[in-house]
Amino acid sequence: MKTQQQRAEQRRKEKLAQIQEQVEDGSLVIRQMTPEERKANPPRPRSPGRGKRR
Repeated sequence: MKTQQQRAEQRRKEKLAQIQEQVEDGSLVIRQMTPEERKANPPRPRSPGRGKRR
């Protein structure tokens, strides 16, 4: 039986594979933001998160 972390990693890999397929068949286009878009949508500051286990 897989752990929660392993299941989450598997879902992540599946989603990334789906995105890659969409990019390859042309149904999804990933492009760089224009300077105007970058100015209108600056990067958000990172939240501290929920605490990571070590």
